[in-house]
Amino acid sequence: MNVASVIPAFHEGLGDKATMWGSAQMNPMAIQNLQKALAAGVGVPPVSGGPALQVQSLEATLRVVTFTLQNIRFWKMLPKLPAFQTAEEYNLLKEYGADNGAFTNEGELAQLQDSLYERRVAIIKFLSTQREITHPMLLVRPAHGNVVGLESQNGAVWLLERLERALFFANSAVVPQEFDGLDAQLFADPDFFPQQVIDMRGRQPTEDDLEEGANRVVERYGVPTDLFMLPRTISAIGRQFYPRERIPLPLTTNGIVGLAVQGFESSAGVIRFQPDVFMRPGRRHGTLTPPASATSPFAPPAPASLAGSVPGGAGSWFTGAAVGAYTYWATALNRFGESAPTIITAALTYTAGQFSTITIVSGGGSTTGFRLYRGTVGSVAITTAQLIREIPIHGIYVDDNYLLPGHGRGYLVQGNINNMSARLLAPMLKIPLGTIAASIRWLQVMYLTLVVYSPLKNVVYLNVPDTQTL
Repeated sequence: MNVASVIPAFHEGLGDKATMWGSAQMNPMAIQNLQKALAAGVGVPPVSGGPALQVQSLEATLRVVTFTLQNIRFWKMLPKLPAFQTAEEYNLLKEYGADNGAFTNEGELAQLQDSLYERRVAIIKFLSTQREITHPMLLVRPAHGNVVGLESQNGAVWLLERLERALFFANSAVVPQEFDGLDAQLFADPDFFPQQVIDMRGRQPTEDDLEEGANRVVERYGVPTDLFMLPRTISAIGRQFYPRERIPLPLTTNGIVGLAVQGFESSAGVIRFQPDVFMRPGRRHGTLTPPASATSPFAPPAPASLAGSVPGGAGSWFTGAAVGAYTYWATALNRFGESAPTIITAALTYTAGQFSTITIVSGGGSTTGFRLYRGTVGSVAITTAQLIREIPIHGIYVDDNYLLPGHGRGYLVQGNINNMSARLLAPMLKIPLGTIAASIRWLQVMYLTLVVYSPLKNVVYLNVPDTQTL
């Protein structure tokens, strides 16, 4: 949105300047003095001596030290369809007919067959961010172009980053305002686990694992197209091919060597590698350890208590070096953020094959779910804790060590309209807000939901090692 189209310009030749109270006249010297008064250096002690004569220089190019649109992978790949209601219905063709014979006698009337359809509903959810530019910022000459346009761009990228994470890990059972992301929709299918799950148990995927995943998709009548994993995992897969690289001699004139592995040709076709930095669950930047304090002033209170018991029995993955005593922490969640952690009343000690039942009691307030963390064996230091999973408000989790703390996931998907889509009630829109102060404010919004039509045409790689260094 052009500021000049909303607030009239006050001086000829200064179309990018504006006043909130109509037109006004200011001479160039007054404008220059005002710009100096509003400079970022106001409040800094005065400079004396030779430095006072030095000309300040600020590079006009803004250096981005965080993520950019190039890091958004899933949203770019995802097919988009328009939505026309906040409760969007769609139909699935489940069967072409009954599972019986097709052969008949000569001239005989065939048996009647009915196709099986199923209607489902996807609820549109709402993402938004509020942005503001003060009136003085509209008057100065900014170093990096139109400040409203720049802040609008920043708001758009921030929303897309939030959306990218939600497409993988959003869960309406934990935060009701969220739609169900890819992970929640896949595991909601009763036939998905364990048939479409490949457990890495702390090792990096290999060619055999990729081929196995592709075969499982094909056997469910799908076509695997894209592999989403953390960039370090994609790099680890690529490094497996380095020993096979052959470099012709003499080297080419530019002297560049190396092997960029961007995909994998399986028996089911080419699978594109999609390294996605937003696939790490947890808080912003994928931090897997508990926060030291609440991440938002509107976050819920910390859990009232955290306790567990080891009832005995057998069949868990607590075996070998995993046997021992563990300390747990839990935090409360809502749509605003995460609370401070609560430590378990007593560490839980496992012998081979045992599992535990852990109960989290809400501290009240606006709690809608929890995050459960576990430290390393024998340690009581919170710095060793890593995220296991998010838990709905019932607050009960059976820990059999199947999900390894701090480990990531990978998704082999059929990335086309026959398998998934984003239903958009509104693409990214900008809504001006009323002027109640010496500033302009606006909302940037998106209204959408994710729909996975055929969960069984996808595969999840569990317990992929996460070598994050954040």
